[in-house]
Amino acid sequence: MANKDTIYLGLLGNPVAHSYSPLMHNAVFNKLNIKGFYLPFKVSSEQLHNAILGLQALGFKGVNVTVPHKEAVIPFLDKLSPEAQLYQAVNVVSFTDDNIIGYNTDGPGFIAALQAAGVDQWEHCLLLGAGGAARSISLALAQKGAGKITILDIDEAKAGSLAEHISQNTSVFSVGKASSAKSWTEAAREADLIVNCTPLGMYPRIEESPVESLEEISDKAIVCDIIYNPLDTKFLTLARQRGLTTVNGLDMFVYQGALTLNILLGIDAPVQFMKEVVRGELQQQGSNPN
Repeated sequence: MANKDTIYLGLLGNPVAHSYSPLMHNAVFNKLNIKGFYLPFKVSSEQLHNAILGLQALGFKGVNVTVPHKEAVIPFLDKLSPEAQLYQAVNVVSFTDDNIIGYNTDGPGFIAALQAAGVDQWEHCLLLGAGGAARSISLALAQKGAGKITILDIDEAKAGSLAEHISQNTSVFSVGKASSAKSWTEAAREADLIVNCTPLGMYPRIEESPVESLEEISDKAIVCDIIYNPLDTKFLTLARQRGLTTVNGLDMFVYQGALTLNILLGIDAPVQFMKEVVRGELQQQGSNPN
């Protein structure tokens, strides 16, 4: 039962019903004997500021922030961590008595996932999508050794804006283009790391993919998808049919969650246990994890 010592964390997004964050974090609380609850909240853009202030007033330690609020939440915060400041995207909000502080664990979580898969080099990176996750991941890659980053998005202005931000704030050359068969083919031929940062292929629309063919890409390319439900997305299936190394979204999801718990509660989360919890639920729900 809850009492005055109960810890409350949450998730703000729209939608949030698909998220496995509550399952994962509540399992960690149970395993570590922490009296706490992690609660999902579906919040509209119009109510985002009120939600932030309300959760602080109610004594929440902090919340994760997901689509579509990762950039929109920034004006409502008092401070940003160095990563959040650079990325201009926030996925963790910490509440203290005096401040509301924004952090970003998406970029570091993605790098940790690559390293866990044995991937430690990326010269030319191609990102599909230019939203909050793409912003965090692209800048993390730039900080960790990328030489060139190409951004493709259906919104050419959005892709161009992100590319300009990368070039202005790092030493990495970046270009943003509208998604098209031509731009995909040109960029894919020279990319050694390709990342789907769009929601295309996410459950329940599992037959979708940001591209219909991966025949254009190098035989040495690493193909990643930040989607974790399902783990076996159509995009990754196409890559494996080419015999390419793939990285699904499970490790990024778990590592960013572990970093969240470290920021908000100061604990070292059991990463392998967290993977097993999410993987087990996906298997039970009929996903096809590798």
